[in-house]
Amino acid sequence: MRKIIFAFLIIGLVALTGCQRSEAPKPGDMFGPSSTSYVLDLSAHPSVVQAIDPFRNPANSEVILKARLYKYNKGPLSRRTIYFSIYDVQTPFTPPSEGWSCDYMGGYGYLNGDQVKSVRATTDSNGVATVRYTPPSVSDLRVVCDTGEVDDQGNPVYAYYRLDYIEVMIKATWRGQEWPEDSLSETYGMAVIKVLR
Repeated sequence: MRKIIFAFLIIGLVALTGCQRSEAPKPGDMFGPSSTSYVLDLSAHPSVVQAIDPFRNPANSEVILKARLYKYNKGPLSRRTIYFSIYDVQTPFTPPSEGWSCDYMGGYGYLNGDQVKSVRATTDSNGVATVRYTPPSVSDLRVVCDTGEVDDQGNPVYAYYRLDYIEVMIKATWRGQEWPEDSLSETYGMAVIKVLR
């Protein structure tokens, strides 16, 4: 009988010590990266500006774009090349007729004072690369619509409309050296600038 009690006691002790943990399991970081440890944050200050109008605001419509590149839980990455580009322009315009085809025909704005859609900048010791965005002219905020009709000479009839605002999407991109040249992998950030008439 003593041997049976002793055997149960040993089994109980093994079961108790085998089921104990020295520390609770740690959950994954819910704010951590899911696929890459590199993060690129893009900000625009201010994010709402007025279109350039020489009679109203000749010099106060500049936006500062800052892209901050860092390795998650490691810190900023300096001396890295960040590519800034004007990615797209969204308009609030709805065609007045269902069959009309309408397109934005205005300007996209300027990066670092040049009428180009992409520039590059190098990150500083804080991992920040900075460029300037200048909005298009107020006269550029318009769309053109193909009405699908023709005039007496057989030429297409177009209709033009002014826009109250546009939304310019800016993209900042960094391609790290750990990816091969033919890889499509990249780290990027997006910012939207609202340009008012």
